Amino acid sequence: MRHRGQFTRSERFARSRLTKLLHDRPFLCGSLVRMQRACGKQGCKCTRGELHLSLYLAIRVGEKRKMIHIPQALESTAQQWIETYQEAWGLMEKISQTCLERFVKAKERQRGKGP
Repeated sequence: MRHRGQFTRSERFARSRLTKLLHDRPFLCGSLVRMQRACGKQGCKCTRGELHLSLYLAIRVGEKRKMIHIPQALESTAQQWIETYQEAWGLMEKISQTCLERFVKAKERQRGKGP
């Protein structure tokens, strides 16, 4: 592994930001989905077809997808945790791209040396 002083400025920033995010904030690996549902109470408008809008967390558990209802009081918390995950994912993609470029250059150097 290289010393961090040898990384580009943008890669150092991305690695630093990613470390700080993962250390300081909780995150959820998933996405939020708005769906309509019926509550089942007699006389409610949903029994006449006017369904309630609800927020769900869509996640993968093993091989299966799972939908978890998000109570209204926790919607902003779930949104923040999902945003943290999305930012971390973007930073990992940026770091990966830099590493790929470094790998391709090393491969080209290796190819130039011959067998």
